[in-house]
Amino acid sequence: MQAAVVSPGGRLKKTAGKVGTGLLAAGGLAKLGSKVLLLGKGLGVLLKFKTAGSMVLSVLFYALHWGLPFAVGFVLLLFVHEMGHVVALRAQGVRASAPMFIPGFGAFVTVEDEQRSVVDEALSSLAGPVAGVCGVLAVYGLSDLTGSTMLRALAYTGFLLNLFNLLPMLPLDGGRVAGALHPRIWFAGLIGAAVLLYFMPSPVLVFVLVLGGIETVARWRDRRAGRQDAYFDVPARRRWQIGLAYVAVAAVCLVGMHYAYVPDPR
Repeated sequence: MQAAVVSPGGRLKKTAGKVGTGLLAAGGLAKLGSKVLLLGKGLGVLLKFKTAGSMVLSVLFYALHWGLPFAVGFVLLLFVHEMGHVVALRAQGVRASAPMFIPGFGAFVTVEDEQRSVVDEALSSLAGPVAGVCGVLAVYGLSDLTGSTMLRALAYTGFLLNLFNLLPMLPLDGGRVAGALHPRIWFAGLIGAAVLLYFMPSPVLVFVLVLGGIETVARWRDRRAGRQDAYFDVPARRRWQIGLAYVAVAAVCLVGMHYAYVPDPR
C-alpha cells in the first residue's frame, strides 16, 4: 500500500490531500487484491500438477531460508529418495502415488495397495534411502569436480536427511525396516527420538513422534492379537540380509557426512 504526504496549508489542500491519499490507498488495495487473486490462481494451477506443484512450493519455501540453488538441489534429492520407494513398490506390483511434497516437512508416497509381508515393506522402505544416497553421492562427486562448497553442503545435508530417515521408528523408513528385524526395535526408536527431541527441539520430530507412537501402538496390538502373524513371519536368513543392508546404508551416510562436512569459516 502506498502513502501520501500532505503538506500543511488551506482547507482545499487538506481536502485534496485526503482525497489523494484515499485514491492512492484504493489503488494500492486494488493492486494488492489483484496480486492475491493472481497468486491464488497460480497456486490452483500448481496444485493440479500435484508432484510438480508441491515441488515448486517446497523450493520457494526452502529458498527463503537457504537460497534458490540449494533449495532446488534439496528438493531434487528428496524427489530421488521418494522415487526409490515408488520404483520398488511398483516392482512388487503395489500401486503407489507419485511423490507429494510438504514444505518444511519433506515428502511422502501414498501406498494404495496392501503389501504382502513385512519383508516387502522393509525392502520398499529401504529403497528410498538407497536411491537417496546414490543421488547424494553424485552431488558429492560433482562438488569435488567443481570445488563448490554449496554442493558439498548439499551433499552433507543429503546424507544427514537419509540417515534421519533410517531411525528405527515409525513412520520413518527405518521404522518399517525395523519391523522385519524385530518389532520391539520400534519402542527403542521412539525412546531415541524422544531423547533427540530433548536435545534438538524440532516440530518435525514432534510430528514424527506423534504419528510414530500411534502407528507403533496399533501395529503392536495387531501383532500381539495374532492378526498379522503371517505378515510378520520373516525367515532368519532374510532377517540377516535386511539387517546388513540397513547397517550398510547407515554406514555410508555416516562416512559421507564425515567427508562432506564443511567447517564454519567464522
